[in-house]
Amino acid sequence: MQWTKQFFRLHRILGLVAGSILLLMSITGSLLVFSDEIEYASYRQAYHVTPRSNHLPLQQLLENTRHALPGNPYLFFVKIPQAPDESAILRADYTADHKVYVFLNPYTGQILQQYANTDHLTGYVLYLHFTLLSGKTGAIIVLITGIALFLSVFTGIFVYRHAIWKVLTFRLKLEWNNRTRRWRNLHRILGVWALLFNAIISFTGFLMEQKVLDARKNTINGYTGIAFNGNYDQLLIVAQSAIPGFQVTGVRPPKKAGDPARFLGHAHESAFFGEYASSVFVTADGHIQKTVNFSKASAGDRFNASIAPLHFGNYGGILLKIIYSFLALTPGILSISGFLIWYRRKFIIKTHRI
Repeated sequence: MQWTKQFFRLHRILGLVAGSILLLMSITGSLLVFSDEIEYASYRQAYHVTPRSNHLPLQQLLENTRHALPGNPYLFFVKIPQAPDESAILRADYTADHKVYVFLNPYTGQILQQYANTDHLTGYVLYLHFTLLSGKTGAIIVLITGIALFLSVFTGIFVYRHAIWKVLTFRLKLEWNNRTRRWRNLHRILGVWALLFNAIISFTGFLMEQKVLDARKNTINGYTGIAFNGNYDQLLIVAQSAIPGFQVTGVRPPKKAGDPARFLGHAHESAFFGEYASSVFVTADGHIQKTVNFSKASAGDRFNASIAPLHFGNYGGILLKIIYSFLALTPGILSISGFLIWYRRKFIIKTHRI
């Protein structure tokens, strides 16, 4: 009984402290599940071009984009066209908090669309979700909130352990018309059904937030592009031959002098791991320094690659995304219901007793 009281107190404190941030994370997370669909609908004209005979060389597209942008950012290919009517997408990183996306016609080099990471809806929401629009300080707050959510899930299991089976067997009713029980029962029912989901997104969110903080720790002075003597079009051919069936979808130039360029793509591995699971590291003179064939990846590499898909739910079709979007709202709803339960016990019931 004493342990239950202590866990309940901790569960309540965690919910009250992190409640408002959890509500924000829920709303933004629910929206980000459909980020690809929203982005495509908003900039449909930038994703497609009229097919012509031959693409311009990757080297030329990269240099044209560099000359069109101010400064000397770290510039790389987010997406190399995979079909005749697809545009090329590049990203210029100035700092961890300032990035510019550029859509190019791969046949002419014409810039079709250009925007910064916070100048479009999904980019703004993503930045809000991970940093609260406050850089490193906001990222730390989000990290702490993720820890609070995970601990809240753990303490909730202990506090409501006797109700779990009742909820799963539909023996605990919502009783919405009962003012005393409506929020308590909603909190229990929703908490139990979203238990696994909230444990997953809090854990994966914590791991992702650490990367967000690392990016701001290691690049205090911003990103800078460096000279690379290799020809990306020739190196692309070398990279494609390194792994059977390897299809290159993105290119990362080196960030340090002497480092190889990285060609990312897939070799028909599971779509769950995304478009960039496999990679080949090629030096400027065409020497293959390293290959990562994801079909032969270790359990650790597979776990790392699964973090983002599990967090955002972008590995399945529209039905899975709808389910993810609804479940993403549960931390926010639980924070509201938890607050109302606390408020009723603290003020309404206590006042009536007095």
